[in-house]
Amino acid sequence: MTNPLQEYSELLESGMNLNPDQIPRIAEHLVDDRLEENSKFTFLQKLSNKGETDEEFTGFVSAFRELAKDPKLEEFSGRAIDLCGTGGDKSGSFNISTFVSIVVAAAGVPVIKHGNRSISSKCGSADLLEALGIPLETDSAKLKSSLAELNFCFLFAPHFHPAFKSLAPVRKRLAEEGVITMFNRLGPCLNPAAPAHQILGVYDPAYLDQLAHCLVKNGSKSGWIVHGIVNGNALSRMDELSACGPNLVRPYGTGKDTVMTLPPEHWGLGTSPCSDLSGGDLKQNLSILKSLLSGDCPSGLHATVLINVSSALWIAGHVESIEHGVERGKELLAGDCVTRWLSKAQDFFSK
Repeated sequence: MTNPLQEYSELLESGMNLNPDQIPRIAEHLVDDRLEENSKFTFLQKLSNKGETDEEFTGFVSAFRELAKDPKLEEFSGRAIDLCGTGGDKSGSFNISTFVSIVVAAAGVPVIKHGNRSISSKCGSADLLEALGIPLETDSAKLKSSLAELNFCFLFAPHFHPAFKSLAPVRKRLAEEGVITMFNRLGPCLNPAAPAHQILGVYDPAYLDQLAHCLVKNGSKSGWIVHGIVNGNALSRMDELSACGPNLVRPYGTGKDTVMTLPPEHWGLGTSPCSDLSGGDLKQNLSILKSLLSGDCPSGLHATVLINVSSALWIAGHVESIEHGVERGKELLAGDCVTRWLSKAQDFFSK
């Protein structure tokens, strides 16, 4: 097969940008398993070297969404939220966004979570949810029933983006050679159900505006793109909101579309040590989850969960203010609401 990506690689090498009409064709070539890996590698390397414009990144997200399987969840998408991060922050933290998703669903907000198994961490969202009795379900009818009964469903990324399978060897090779590409950030933008709201954590604050621009252009109603600065940690960054230092927040659809710096005090909470958020493998993270449910977890983890829950409830329009969101989060964590939700979920999926 000839190399249809060659002309685009040469264009990028000359410093030119791609136009919107070219991107859907390029996306199809990238996932074509008949096309040799070297040509895909060269194109992605050239694009990385040039740096993607906001318009290019947005165009690729739109094109890859078109190639995804449709979960047919339109009746829920307009009220739903997704909470996820890009990964890549090397913080080694607990599965915060996954646990927060469960709490938010227990509060009555539809959550359509899009995620994968562990890639850059010891325990991914899919690993934790599967261990809790929530299968990596792909049947549309079951997904709808799950949302109706539990206000929750999980979209396992490999099932909904099968075209990405042919790109796996290329992405692995790029990673081994230290080439950071748009695929380091694409995943959280590709929820095939297109929920109206999102909190998306990114490993590098340089991409806060880019991801906000991308989600708005692809139909997201409101949300926050976030990056946590962890005090006292040499790595000093998280793809999460946290109580361990100031948080950079790029809102869209909720007020001024400019980056804000929000310390834990914005939520009425104090700053905690980053060690409070430490996670581990699946067994360790299940133990941490149980400590959250029993109220025996580190104070910084409890505060971080409150920060994320309250923000999600407010963004989704479930509470009228962040302050009310914090109070609602405290009620949810202090009672047995989340434990009862988990029991209900296990019963639902065991049928």
